[in-house]
Amino acid sequence: MNTATVIFSNMSDADTLVLKYIWEGLPNVKVVEVNSHNGPFSKKVDEALLNEKDTLILCGHGYPSGLLSPQNRGEQFLVSERNVRFIKAKRVIGIWCYASSFAKDMNLNGFFSSMFISNTTEAAINGCFKSDAVTITREEILFGQRLNKLIASDTPMSEWKDKLIEQADMNIDVVKFNYNGLTYL
Repeated sequence: MNTATVIFSNMSDADTLVLKYIWEGLPNVKVVEVNSHNGPFSKKVDEALLNEKDTLILCGHGYPSGLLSPQNRGEQFLVSERNVRFIKAKRVIGIWCYASSFAKDMNLNGFFSSMFISNTTEAAINGCFKSDAVTITREEILFGQRLNKLIASDTPMSEWKDKLIEQADMNIDVVKFNYNGLTYL
């Protein structure tokens, strides 16, 4: 990995705070963190999308329409159909609920999550009743650490899903749900 830019939609909840394990300790990483307090984001996010040529990591909460903004004013999304055309990176990684749907709709290539369970409410909605909050958070951290190693390696993105599944305990309902939803486009 040469360089990476992270667009981090920090909702200041346990669900998004664990995402830091994805890029923690990686060299040459620029983090563009947007939270509810750090002002207008459009210009800095758009510039980051335009400027990153190697690896772009997009993460937080989201929908098939894009990566949600944690701010209650202005644009609803940090990355959406409005600015997806600015993405120039060779490797794009999107970790938010329904990132793969967004990527398919926008013809964006890379590695993406689908619906990604990050709390007990989402687990129950998706029929995963065996995992408690501690298990869900632990497994999210492990996912982030595993993904971190893949980002740092020369492993082709097309192999990432299989590599992640090999390392995971697929007997855990939430893990099985989350990892089966991973997509390489």
